[in-house]
Amino acid sequence: MTSISLYDQESFAGKIGLSDYLESDEEKTSPSPWGIARLIRREVRRHGLATRRELRKAIEPFLIAAGFEGDVKKAIQSVAGRMVDVGELADLKVENQRGYSAMPSRWIKLSDLDAVLLGTTATETHRFSSYHPNQFLRRFRPSDDIINDLARIGVREQSFDDWLGEPGWKSLVDPSQEIETLSGLLDWHLNKLDQEGSPLIVSETKVLAINHQPGDFFGSERKPERSRWTSPAKLDDGVYLAAQPGQNEHHWIPTLLRIEGSDAKSIFLNCRNDTAATYDLRHWLLIALGDMTGKHEQLEADHVASEIQCTFPIPSQISRILNLLGEPTGRWQQYAVLDSRIALDLLLRAVPELQIKQRT
Repeated sequence: MTSISLYDQESFAGKIGLSDYLESDEEKTSPSPWGIARLIRREVRRHGLATRRELRKAIEPFLIAAGFEGDVKKAIQSVAGRMVDVGELADLKVENQRGYSAMPSRWIKLSDLDAVLLGTTATETHRFSSYHPNQFLRRFRPSDDIINDLARIGVREQSFDDWLGEPGWKSLVDPSQEIETLSGLLDWHLNKLDQEGSPLIVSETKVLAINHQPGDFFGSERKPERSRWTSPAKLDDGVYLAAQPGQNEHHWIPTLLRIEGSDAKSIFLNCRNDTAATYDLRHWLLIALGDMTGKHEQLEADHVASEIQCTFPIPSQISRILNLLGEPTGRWQQYAVLDSRIALDLLLRAVPELQIKQRT
């Protein structure tokens, strides 16, 4: 005979993991990504694939019962998007709707003390516990007992390098271009700039450029005060990433700029007419420019707090790595990680053109 238990909202939220390190914003509460991820895995595991609508229909009652009164759709899609990013789920179209399917379950060793389980396979929950308010991944210490148990249910190890795949910038290259290195990608765009760029007068242009001062406050072209965004008239001769005004004050077009005295040339960046890909291209070219000039873009590591801060807009692949290694703290592009030194080693393995500023 099955017994019936009664829970109040707080107890119920804790029971299903929605209140692990529950964060509050005035009178509104945010359910733990840890708990939402568990519910998403459960639904995808049960059905093989689930549309966004089906996920919301299945998970919303749990959030309501736990006392969450915010935007359920946004909360679910935010966590699901991060799960897609690291390869726990696949994002696909299901009968003209966006949805998610299961990816093969596997685990990745990050250090002797830290490993991550990816996929929807169900295992004993006591092995995995959240330690950070924004955690959604199942982390564990890779002991022989746990590794053997995972192997028995068909969950094998995947190396970090295999999970990482090719450098992210390669997805932005047409195979016919025969570009083999990040510096080669920059050279290709510089050649295009020199051949097809539009002339402009530095003192009269409305273009804003990113100066070569890595580590400084990056800012935005919409609010360039006291940031790395500045008028080309204040810069030395050279190549810069820039932005030109678009359709309105909020629309700026990523641009590549070469300054030569009072004159300059510029060309719009465009990758497959895809806005996200174009900005990803801009971010990679910024890294490549830093490598070319010797003023490398920086990651700041706080070994006491075990946090990593990115000081420039990062390409999607770096974001993907950081989501595997840790959790966002809430500050711009800052992540809490279990071991900041190991995290830096993995980041530099993927993007050796970066420079590290360490605080101990």
